[in-house]
Amino acid sequence: MNNHKRWVSEVFDRTAPEYGKKSSSFFSNFGKRLVEQVEILPGQHVLDIATGRGAVLFPLAEAVGPTGKVVGIDISQKMITETSKEVLKKDLSWAELRCMDAESLDFPDSSFDFVFCGFGLFFLPSIPTALSEFKRVLKPGGKVVVSTWGEDSELDTWVNEETKKVCETNSLIATPLWSERELFNFLKDACFNNIQISEETMHFFHRTTEEWWDSLWSHATRAQFEQLIPDQITNLRKKAVLKGNNLNKGQGIPEELQVLYGISQKS
Repeated sequence: MNNHKRWVSEVFDRTAPEYGKKSSSFFSNFGKRLVEQVEILPGQHVLDIATGRGAVLFPLAEAVGPTGKVVGIDISQKMITETSKEVLKKDLSWAELRCMDAESLDFPDSSFDFVFCGFGLFFLPSIPTALSEFKRVLKPGGKVVVSTWGEDSELDTWVNEETKKVCETNSLIATPLWSERELFNFLKDACFNNIQISEETMHFFHRTTEEWWDSLWSHATRAQFEQLIPDQITNLRKKAVLKGNNLNKGQGIPEELQVLYGISQKS
């Protein structure tokens, strides 16, 4: 495992207990929406890359049913451990979790009807390598279904700008992938066919400024915050409280989230 992948793994190990909860619950919404982009039939075999806490995995398990199979992989062992507990609790015997590198899949050729990857491609050092692996494990005619973020929300832009004022930090993002054209080109260069890209925007409200701030520690932004010293974190938090309070008009702190969905097919 190279240094970047190890860093990704370690950061998400630390976020795993709270990932996708509270003000990050939009992951579940977008996971369900990603699954709804295609028709999945009972009995099919599906792979979920960067499964995290199961935002895509659980709707997939419901779609394929007990006669099917869904396998979720993640580079973070803690994510796999936490999500496995939920799989057991829900008694989803047809769902399997494995710790694995998306650029080196430990599956035979032509194993799956679909390969999903929700908000994971941009963490990978080599998207072409990963897409080649996705294609290899797909059955002929199988589809890759992915999601990535579009333009930054006002809140994300503010956090990034304010963090840069404090300190130049490194990001977990290995390959920016924020436009329809960029996503289309990666899928095209990987020789997938019937490529479809669509965009969806969700309006979301964080109930309180504190909930918004806490949510930033439960996903990839945490990696940047961990590079700051305590005084810098304290000052940034004070600014975030002011920002959030100014935006809160009684409904909570609004955030507009833009997502891109990509569907492509193996010939």
